[in-house]
Amino acid sequence: MIGGGVMGAAAAWRLARRGVDVTVYDRHSPPHALGASHGESRIIRTAYFEGPWYVPLLREVFPLWRELEAATGAQILTMTGALMIGSSSSDVVTGALGSAKEHGLDAEFLDTDDFRRRYRGHVVRDGDVAVLDRQAGVLNPERAVAAMLAQVPEVRRETEVKSLADVRGEFDAVVVAAGAWTPELIDWIPLQVERQVHGWFSIARDATWFAPDQFPAFVRQSDESGFMYGIPSLDGRTVKVGRHHEGELTDPHRIRRRVDEFDIDPLRLLTATYMRGVSGHVARTVTCMYTNTPDGHFVIDFKPDDRHVVVISACSGHGFKFGPIIGEIAADLVCDGGTRRDISHFSAARFATSPEVPHQDGHRDR
Repeated sequence: MIGGGVMGAAAAWRLARRGVDVTVYDRHSPPHALGASHGESRIIRTAYFEGPWYVPLLREVFPLWRELEAATGAQILTMTGALMIGSSSSDVVTGALGSAKEHGLDAEFLDTDDFRRRYRGHVVRDGDVAVLDRQAGVLNPERAVAAMLAQVPEVRRETEVKSLADVRGEFDAVVVAAGAWTPELIDWIPLQVERQVHGWFSIARDATWFAPDQFPAFVRQSDESGFMYGIPSLDGRTVKVGRHHEGELTDPHRIRRRVDEFDIDPLRLLTATYMRGVSGHVARTVTCMYTNTPDGHFVIDFKPDDRHVVVISACSGHGFKFGPIIGEIAADLVCDGGTRRDISHFSAARFATSPEVPHQDGHRDR
């Protein structure tokens, strides 16, 4: 296993559950704050605006998160619900409604008046609507990664794998889950690494407005500002806010870790424009990296010329919640050579520029 972030840790955990002898390599010491599996909180949601084909995987992943909690005693998942906010024609609203309708999900459409009346922490403009996804919440990424890796027999920390050849001959199979470092190991998927900054803004008014049972996690889309997201207050003092994409291109060796006012100002503007009761004071910040595919969807596939190498990476900023089920799929591919789950949307062949790269969707009945 190359990479000890959420995807590598999850795949290692699910393989170990099957009795497979697993070794995890990570160039740092996971859980750490140098990749994408950190930041105290991640949203998990079911009415998925990115595509209805994600929903069957999300339905499977909630019990796996609870299984991990039961096995380790770690509190990882807090159910809060989630709001998808935008105009009635926005992608985030229409996509969430489409997924909810196709899969019969527990979701509620809120018109402008309902939205304004129910959630005081949001600035609701005329024309703003929302979809309340009740099967949603917040994950703790550091606890999750630590819990998964605790189930794995061998984790080699501070150990860099510079090429697949370094480990390919030593193991029967290799899973690449290297996140932002993936482009250093494979060159057959077009990937870009994006720097992201998240900030925790101090609550200026009634903290109950932002409590997890009163203030669902949210994703908001607007023509003026693109996508932003927010997390309910987990400490009673701050709320976490971030932009979804719009970050500068970088690589893991040159990323700017220092956060300055140039980074904070857009977040401050978002909170001032779209949130009520939050001050402009930023209590703390963190940087992370998105590893993006051109279409924003995942890659879960075999290496084109070697079915003993599996790639699970490039989650484009929305993958953390899927960790356990992607780990289970990786275990299927390694142990069975295929999976009963539909992963055809995540085939690397969609980026092929040559007929020499075969279609490897890993899907078969069993």
